[in-house]
Amino acid sequence: MEKIKLQALSALISRYVDRKRLIRENPHITNEMIDIFFQKGSGDSEAGTSIASSPHSLSPNKKFHTLVIHTDGASRGNPGKAGAGIAIFDGNYHLVEEIGKFLGEATNNVAEYEAMILAAQKAVSYYPGKVVFKTDSELLVRQVKGIYRVKNPTLISLHKKLMTLFKTLPLWEISHVPREENSLADTIANRAIDSAS
Repeated sequence: MEKIKLQALSALISRYVDRKRLIRENPHITNEMIDIFFQKGSGDSEAGTSIASSPHSLSPNKKFHTLVIHTDGASRGNPGKAGAGIAIFDGNYHLVEEIGKFLGEATNNVAEYEAMILAAQKAVSYYPGKVVFKTDSELLVRQVKGIYRVKNPTLISLHKKLMTLFKTLPLWEISHVPREENSLADTIANRAIDSAS
């Protein structure tokens, strides 16, 4: 009886979910996540879907001990049209999710910070034990580590927001990587710019 009620409720709710709006306002949510939610709510099996190994499909109950997140910000014109790109991997470097976001007009440094903020926000939703952030922005890494002072007023605000987000993670570290090791995040950031053009 309870299972029948749950199926009916799931079917009813699914008719009222505006998927496009939900995904637009919550970039970390995908169509696959919504499908999985309603499949579980209706008592269906997972239909052979391998959640952990399939990029862009995330089990809300999946917990990762370690996440490795590559981030990149791109700006065409500096300032110019800008985008943020993040690539999320599990501890074995299997791709979990990739997210791109168009930022409008911004400098390269602002885009780098926005990408890292997006990565930190997303990381929190996975409830990981540890997160390793990687970026090719040496300035951002040195400012986060306190080696460089943050002087630009816009970056001061973004830096403060980022450090607040880092405090919500149980354990994290950040490191600088060469551009060639950050190519996926760069591609995602540029794709975000292209999609808005």
